[in-house]
Amino acid sequence: MSERKYLDAVPAYLATATDGRTAPFIVSLLMYDAAKKLRLTSAVEASINRTVDLTGREGLATAIIADNDPFPSTVIRYMERAMSFGAIVLFSCQSPGTAERLMQHLDANYRLTLIREG
Repeated sequence: MSERKYLDAVPAYLATATDGRTAPFIVSLLMYDAAKKLRLTSAVEASINRTVDLTGREGLATAIIADNDPFPSTVIRYMERAMSFGAIVLFSCQSPGTAERLMQHLDANYRLTLIREG
């Protein structure tokens, strides 16, 4: 039996607005621990640290995206703040479907580039 491989990190992207402003972001699922406090998986923590190392941005804006959130206004608000403050946005989505809709919305409104070394 082969050993199961787990995700070491989740992808981080750079969103570029039409005016050239940028903000790195990470999309993850919303998780809570037994005490009902927001929990980040080790893969998300690794991605945040890697994004800090690669972009030099240290601020983190956390955005909880519920299944029924109005995407245009919610997402634009977080992205605009991150672009003006030079922060990384961590989108924590209530469900996989919401995460998929979020990525589709971001892709339609920004130029997205995968952040990677090199």
